[in-house]
Amino acid sequence: MSGAYHIRLMFEWGGGSLWCGNEAALKEFDVGPVEDKLLLSNAMLERLNALSQWHDTALNWEYPPDPGPWSTDEYAKFEAEALNFLSELQAELGPEFEVVYEPS
Repeated sequence: MSGAYHIRLMFEWGGGSLWCGNEAALKEFDVGPVEDKLLLSNAMLERLNALSQWHDTALNWEYPPDPGPWSTDEYAKFEAEALNFLSELQAELGPEFEVVYEPS
């Protein structure tokens, strides 16, 4: 693994998408979602917010234990976009960071 700071791209229902993944990141950025603590461009923050909102449409909010409204195709589209975003996020953060995607 490269990079001093390990960051997890992991979408949580209702918000929070970037989380610390090692002690170095925790010491630097603290607990909880860290997207607002990283030096990200407005464009990246907007894309992350859009992905988070899209992710939230997968949940059956009226009764979460039931299956959500997404088709298999919608899940595949989301995963492809999340992986594309992961690559761009890694490039923007640079070599001091290692970003991993943890699907829902």
